Amino acid sequence: MTERSAPSVPSWQRREAAFTFCPRDGTKLVPTRIDGRDRPACPVCGFADFFHVQIGANTIVERGGQVLLVRLNYGPRDGHWSLPGGLVEADETLEQAAIRETKEETNFAVSLDGLLATWTRRGLPLLVVIYRAHIVSGDLRVAPDEASEGRFFPREELPPLDELAWPSTAHGLDAWRAYEPPRP
Repeated sequence: MTERSAPSVPSWQRREAAFTFCPRDGTKLVPTRIDGRDRPACPVCGFADFFHVQIGANTIVERGGQVLLVRLNYGPRDGHWSLPGGLVEADETLEQAAIRETKEETNFAVSLDGLLATWTRRGLPLLVVIYRAHIVSGDLRVAPDEASEGRFFPREELPPLDELAWPSTAHGLDAWRAYEPPRP
C-alpha cells in the first residue's frame, strides 16, 4: 500500500469555519490575496472572510474571599472545574453574555466589577474575556445539562491545574490570585 500525499489545499479552505459562499450575495468565494494572506473573498461584492474569532465571556464570582467554579458534566472536559461563562451570542455584548452565562450555569444574578483578564488561543481562534463579579441575588443551583456541581474555593484551596477544564480558567484564576484592589 502506498501513501498518497494530501492534495495541496490553501489554508483558508482547510479551516472548519470558513465560508464557501458569500453571505451577502451567494457568490462562490475565491482565494484573494488580502493583507499578505490568501482569504476567501467574493469577486462580486468584495466580502472577505477573515475567519471569525469566537468570543467567550467568563466571570470570577467572588464571595467572602472565595471564587466560584462549576464542575462540567459534558464532553471531553467532563468532571473538570471551570469558571462560569460561555460563548457570546451575536445579539449581545460581552458583559451581557458574562451575566447571562453565569445566571444560566449557577442561578446567580451577578453585577460585573470590571475586566480582570483576557486569554486567546490560535488555530481555531478564541478570545475569552474574564470579568470580576459579585452576587446580586440567587441561590447556587447549577444547570444540570452543563455542570454537576458548583463550589466556592478559597485562594489556597483551588483545584490543581490538571483538574481545570480550560487554559482560560487557569489564566483567570492566576489573574484573580494576583489582583489587588485599589487602595484609598
